[in-house]
Amino acid sequence: MSKKMPKAKLRYSRYSLFDPIEHQVAPRILLVEFFYWPFISAKLEQADPLAIVEDKGIVIHVSPRALRTGIKAGDKVRTSLSVAPGLMVIPVDVVDQNGSFAKIANVLEQFSPLVEIVDLGVCATNARGPSRYFGGEKELVSRVAYAMEDQILEIFPIAKELRDNSVDIFGRDSVFSFGVSIADGIFTARIAARNSRIVPLGESASFLAPFSVRELPDDDIAGTLGRLGVRSLGEFTNLDFYLVMERFGSQGALLHRMAGGLDTSSLEASEIKEDFSQKIELSEPLEVSSAVVFACKARVEEMLGRLLEKGRLCQVMRVRLMSENGEESIRDWGVKNGFSAQLLLERIRWQLESWSTDARLAPSAGVEIVELKPQRIVSALRIQLNLDGSERSSITKVSQALSRVDAIVGKRASIARIKGSRTSKESVEMVPWQLHLFDLDEPRGRKAKEEPPWPGKLLGSSPAICFDREVEVFLLSKEAVPVSVSADVILCGEPYWLQVRGSGKKVKILEWSSLWPMMERWWDLEHSTRVVRVQIVTDEMGALLIKRAGEKWLIEGSYD
Repeated sequence: MSKKMPKAKLRYSRYSLFDPIEHQVAPRILLVEFFYWPFISAKLEQADPLAIVEDKGIVIHVSPRALRTGIKAGDKVRTSLSVAPGLMVIPVDVVDQNGSFAKIANVLEQFSPLVEIVDLGVCATNARGPSRYFGGEKELVSRVAYAMEDQILEIFPIAKELRDNSVDIFGRDSVFSFGVSIADGIFTARIAARNSRIVPLGESASFLAPFSVRELPDDDIAGTLGRLGVRSLGEFTNLDFYLVMERFGSQGALLHRMAGGLDTSSLEASEIKEDFSQKIELSEPLEVSSAVVFACKARVEEMLGRLLEKGRLCQVMRVRLMSENGEESIRDWGVKNGFSAQLLLERIRWQLESWSTDARLAPSAGVEIVELKPQRIVSALRIQLNLDGSERSSITKVSQALSRVDAIVGKRASIARIKGSRTSKESVEMVPWQLHLFDLDEPRGRKAKEEPPWPGKLLGSSPAICFDREVEVFLLSKEAVPVSVSADVILCGEPYWLQVRGSGKKVKILEWSSLWPMMERWWDLEHSTRVVRVQIVTDEMGALLIKRAGEKWLIEGSYD
């Protein structure tokens, strides 16, 4: 393999760790892995080159021929060159991370609409529906393998040339070799792809049992298991689940289920990314914004036309302007209903005008390079139009007006967005207003359903105001005795007065809620924290959210 030990990334289950095993079902996954993709994307002229990919002097990918010389991932480049003087060293920057592989992954869209690029050179899709449609899993694997071979021959002319010269370009000793597998879950399918295996339904545990614990996507836990004498995934699975969770926490429990063939993580629908970016080098530096826009017009129309041919629209575009003397202006522009050529050219003009009139940042020479790089590409079918096919004009007009304001004030134009969190203060983040508009695309019910659970989160309404600097107070009983919280999370006393630290004035507490405890990092005694929150209503300060942290009471926020 191109890496010493290619492994899946740790993915999170759809189920709770405490759900009964008999109720959990791992999805049936079809996975394709190109074992030496970095060398394919580097467009080498050989099917079996003597080559490595290096990063900061360390070997990170090894070709089949280089593997046979004894070079392995993790070696120093200098040492590798002494072993094989004719070794070709490829910088990691040359490896195409997304663009060309996206064209390969697009092949799977012929079989299923949900495709995920799992890792560099690895893509996957659900197998259950397509296998029924194409007459079984064996037939599906065969069709996918033939489709992948055809796509490789079409995209990489060198592959076709080598095949015409009777070279086995898809053999195990070729950088074009790949595996297609079907198994229960991505973790099992990734291992099965090495030999293009179809693991029968429900037999993942027995298939995985002989493999080393080093296959687990957590090197620290795998190393600890090895030192404890647990060498194989089968031995790891035989350990008691609750003892594993006690020793390694929820992550170890998740790996235990994964080693037993219960990788129940779902595929994530990902837009297949192709490189639609444009770098426009002007024939001469231009200072007039209208001239720059006119020079960009043809390339902008070409780029957006290519997107539309693929049935896609760009909602967020990164525009980079560079002057002849090296100054640059970079900004992300967003349009909820997708960019047209006119809208994008208008944003380029606004950015240039804003840049050139800024007393501090204005360029000292004319613009020489304009780079356009799509940051968010979506299916054209997702854009909501009126019944007659036109855009919703009111939203479009507001978007254009706010974009003009944003061009004037720059990156300071932002809006608050609610996100998932355990605490009210952390549940609000400031984002550029243009990106916030895209949240409106998602139905509220779906967003709520996809939000992960937040144990200890305060239910009900959040405070209207959260203080940056929390105010320390004293919670007192009627007799002015401090009220604390016991180890059993029970109030030691009945709250009657609230007194701000440093002030002699007391306000009367009219009502209070039950306690809301929250413990973080419970498995780490040194760094674990326990916070208890309570809502109170006072006669002068209104409704407040206060918390007990250590030996102190702090006002965290106030309600309207």
